[in-house]
Amino acid sequence: MTHLEVDPHTHSIMSLHSYSTVEECALHAAAAGLRGFVVTDHCSLSMAQRENSVEAIGNQRILPEEIVGVRVWKGVEIDIVDEQGHLAFEDRPDRLNPSVTGAQALLPGLDFVIASVHLPFGSDRGTPERNAAMYCAVLRNPYVDVLGHTGRSGYVYELEPVLLEAKRLGKAIEINSSSLENSPGSRKPCLEIARACRDLRVPITVSSDAHSAFQIGRFGEALRLLGDLQFPEELIVNRTRESFENFVSARHSRISLLLKI
Repeated sequence: MTHLEVDPHTHSIMSLHSYSTVEECALHAAAAGLRGFVVTDHCSLSMAQRENSVEAIGNQRILPEEIVGVRVWKGVEIDIVDEQGHLAFEDRPDRLNPSVTGAQALLPGLDFVIASVHLPFGSDRGTPERNAAMYCAVLRNPYVDVLGHTGRSGYVYELEPVLLEAKRLGKAIEINSSSLENSPGSRKPCLEIARACRDLRVPITVSSDAHSAFQIGRFGEALRLLGDLQFPEELIVNRTRESFENFVSARHSRISLLLKI
């Protein structure tokens, strides 16, 4: 596969360390031949936007569904904040509706949620067994759709239990092209993760993790890695706009199922 139609992990100026507006991202997505992208700005207690991020990300509802013919999905990249798999703002009342937490106020209204580790928590990086338990707990959060850049998180984990849990729950594992481009040492873990996803038939997303409109649709390193593995195209959630729309549409069923458990 040489072309994907959707970029499921991008950042706008709302992330503060990114450099483009949503409109600029849409224009570059169109120029790159994409049919859609997801705005997944950071929701974090450790980055500069902090307390404002819940309200700002929730306000994506004012964005149009399409810009210059490109579908714009509303999403977030939310931090995993501890070894138990809790997410940012799960322990803080929402500032506009204190009867719920910030995470409860934000996540149900989005199209797509990536959960990622960005900064270490605690005095060590855990063990593969403990880190697998952490990622499985994150996957069991009803509102999480994808585990983000686990190949560069610094938290090495037992692959099979995590990937099989993602498969069981209809969720996906991200192969992050930016990690392969910019994070020394990430190629080997990313290769191992992708190979295991191939062998276990686990869905993946392939993303640019763009922090500038100029990076939208930059999947080259990830696609080369997947090509080396002869990775099955049908397991790539964002291969077409239609396949990604199907994944997003199934989000409501995934949420309902997990809320009943």
